Amino acid sequence: MTCIVTGGTGMVGSAFKSLVPRAEFITTEQFHNLSYDIKNKFVIHLAAKVGGVKANTDYIADFYYENSIINQKIIDYAYKGKAKKVVSLLSTCVYPDGPYIKYPLTEEQLHLGPPHDSNFGYAYAKRMVDVMSRAY
Repeated sequence: MTCIVTGGTGMVGSAFKSLVPRAEFITTEQFHNLSYDIKNKFVIHLAAKVGGVKANTDYIADFYYENSIINQKIIDYAYKGKAKKVVSLLSTCVYPDGPYIKYPLTEEQLHLGPPHDSNFGYAYAKRMVDVMSRAY
């Protein structure tokens, strides 16, 4: 199996190195240049601009914009480059806040209401991974 992992230097990406040691863990430079062959490869999409609650609250638009661009580039490139399959990882913070959900969380609840304000930009950008994947 030939596999590409985006976000390979992050917390989750680092853990994937022991699970899929023969995968290609792409660098930020490779990602921005999209300079690798993707045809017939599996893509595990983990890449994201991340911060903490304070950063997510102080830079809402930045987190929305940067993550939207990352997601659009990866999903579009995988589609045009004929990737075999794309699996994207989201975060629990993208789910609706408060009364809109029931635990345990399920995929069907993803778009039932707004996320918590502290993750507004990041959460909506990451939710769009679901929308983009369905569109493609």
